[in-house]
Parts: sequence; C-alpha cells; structure tokens
Amino acid sequence: MSKFLRDVLLFTGIPLFILLLICLGGDEGILGAMILALVLVGAYFILGLILVIAGQSHTGKVMLLSSGIILLIGLSTCGIIASGLNFH
Repeated sequence: MSKFLRDVLLFTGIPLFILLLICLGGDEGILGAMILALVLVGAYFILGLILVIAGQSHTGKVMLLSSGIILLIGLSTCGIIASGLNFH
C-alpha cells in the first residue's frame, strides 16, 4: 500500500468513524454530526490549500482528497438520515 493511500485512509477513516458514532446518539447526535462534518470539511479544505501553496504538496493533496471524500460520504449519509427525522 502506498504512503498516499495509507494517509488518505487515515485522514478519512478516523473522522468518518467518529461521525458514525456521534450519529448513533439520536436526533441531536445526527444534527451535531452534520455540523461537525461541515466544520471538519472546511478545515481540511482550507488547511489542504495552505499546505499545497506552502510546498507540503503530499499532505495538502491528502487533506484535499479527504475533505472531498468526507463531504461525499459523511454529509450525504447524515443528510439521508436527517431527512427522516420528525421535528414536531
């Protein structure tokens, strides 16, 4: 396994696992996980851009790719779960 793939799995898998555990906490947990995922994706994206510009291209590319994967998987899953919530 290449270093790039290992780093992408590490930077993506750990936050997704934590978000999944938070989602198990009920309605408030799902909303909290969605907010945390949005903050995390934003932080990964901005930090990845800064690292690519600063010359740390490996880590920057890993963080940019991880932010896209978390955005795709984490927020879509939380969105599907949140669409079934009853706020009444």
